[in-house]
Amino acid sequence: MLAEQDDAEAVYVADALVLRGARVVWFDTAWFPARADMTVRLTKNGWRGEIACPDDAILLDDVLAVYYRQSQPFSFPETLSEPERRFASVEARFGFGGLFMSLPTRWVSHPARLADAEYRPLQMATAARCGFRVPASIITNRPDDARGFARSGPGVVYKATMHKLISEDAQVKLIYTTPVTSDEIDDRVATTLHLFQTNVRKSHDVRVVATGDGQVHGIAIRTDDPSGRQDFRVAYDSLTYEVTDVPRDVAGACRAYLRALRLELGVFDFAATDDGAWWFLECGPGSQWAWLEDETGAPIANSIADTLLGAAV
Repeated sequence: MLAEQDDAEAVYVADALVLRGARVVWFDTAWFPARADMTVRLTKNGWRGEIACPDDAILLDDVLAVYYRQSQPFSFPETLSEPERRFASVEARFGFGGLFMSLPTRWVSHPARLADAEYRPLQMATAARCGFRVPASIITNRPDDARGFARSGPGVVYKATMHKLISEDAQVKLIYTTPVTSDEIDDRVATTLHLFQTNVRKSHDVRVVATGDGQVHGIAIRTDDPSGRQDFRVAYDSLTYEVTDVPRDVAGACRAYLRALRLELGVFDFAATDDGAWWFLECGPGSQWAWLEDETGAPIANSIADTLLGAAV
């Protein structure tokens, strides 16, 4: 488990693996170097050795699969200067990253594939090619083109192309999906790229977790809060959850998407409309799903454990 030790998704998957009789070991990058150390040697078959962790040791020869979540910052001594800290961080990142990615193991999912799949424009183009319904969209830094796009349809929203968090006044803030009108789009658009998209008038959201071996789990997310219906992250207290069937064409497109980007896991978000259409919004390969299993009992962790172990479906 290449994850923070209290990461909810990783804990769910670890528990499912243990029930299947698998030996599970953790490596939280925040442990290094204060609570973990390593020596490995290069052989004709690759790197051999061990990583010593607080409660266990990872023998590289024994690693058959890796469940990868977001890495945490390394814990370097406070005595390091800022240049020394930057150097140490880069060396540790490339050292551990190169080591883990050199192992002939099954990944859910491989870090290089995850890095590519984070780009929203790539997600959208892949989704369109795989047969999803994708809202009309434009990426531009031309204010006139942005205003023209806003006037051309029934309403548009602004979305960040990748980073959804910003730091302002020493506070971390989320960037939500935001409806805009042509009158609200000003010349500041010229300063960087902006993504505008037709605002789908949805009845509810659906989050689908799909694995590379073909399993799919759909959870309908509903709210009566108008702002929450626009972006459910602003109204968690008002949300209700229900397991829902995934239409065959949507499930097939999810599988095609994972094959196209060489992923073993995808967390897809859809806007479901009153006419039964499911509109693709994004696929976050590292997005959260544990709270949905907790709320509904959907066996998502079991599916991921099957994928890690190569179990037949």
